[in-house]
Amino acid sequence: MLIVMLVSAFLVALNTTIHYLAMRGAAAYVNPSLHPGRCLALAVSALTLAHLIEALFYAGGFWLVVHGLGIGNLTAAPPDAGSDLAFMDYYYFSLVNYTTLGRGDLIPSGHLRFIASIEAFHGFLLITASGSYLLQIMGGRNPFA
Repeated sequence: MLIVMLVSAFLVALNTTIHYLAMRGAAAYVNPSLHPGRCLALAVSALTLAHLIEALFYAGGFWLVVHGLGIGNLTAAPPDAGSDLAFMDYYYFSLVNYTTLGRGDLIPSGHLRFIASIEAFHGFLLITASGSYLLQIMGGRNPFA
């Protein structure tokens, strides 16, 4: 269990850093009082890319726990039960979990459930931070100015 907690802590720290750098980087190029539409498009693009990268790192963590450490599993729910999962399935699960949608067509078990719950909580925090950031830009303010 300790190794899963360490993997989770690493993923939280890494993805928080990525998210901060994406917001900070986008803020360096926005002046919403002059070009609100262009600034909003830039910020949305930067944050979407950041979220996709963050979910990719979580998918890598899931893959590592299942295939490298063997202390968890990700399985498909019926009618696809028993089928082999590719990395793209892990990425799909990560995106669904990160956004807290939780479709239930892929099911984590073992210690993978811990990382999945941390991802859902962390994804919610980062998506909320993105929303706050975008609201400031729509209000004509540079969030880091």
